[in-house]
Amino acid sequence: MTGAAPSGFEELLEDHCASISALTRHLRDAILTARPELTERVYRGWHGLGFHHPERGYIAAVFPRADSVSVGFEHGADLPDPHGLLEGTGKRLRYLRFKPDESAPTPEHLVEYLDLAIA
Repeated sequence: MTGAAPSGFEELLEDHCASISALTRHLRDAILTARPELTERVYRGWHGLGFHHPERGYIAAVFPRADSVSVGFEHGADLPDPHGLLEGTGKRLRYLRFKPDESAPTPEHLVEYLDLAIA
């Protein structure tokens, strides 16, 4: 189990259904368990929870949405995509989209892509 969530995290989830809130918490836990050196910050304007690496800076964020939770990678366009799971067409951002009750991508995929973003 990870530590206390940052200020504003519960408010970020309050308008979401139970399954999206639970999935968001699960992805947060997976990220912080794999990379405990990351710090978190709620971005109210982006409606997301950002993760910062001590050396690499801002690397990713979790964005709860109405029917899914996206994990966006700040420099995702430059990342290898070994499983063909990254979505998006922008110049920088790519994301993994998680939906309740769907098997791919998995939290293991998330950790793998997180490691690629930090490398």
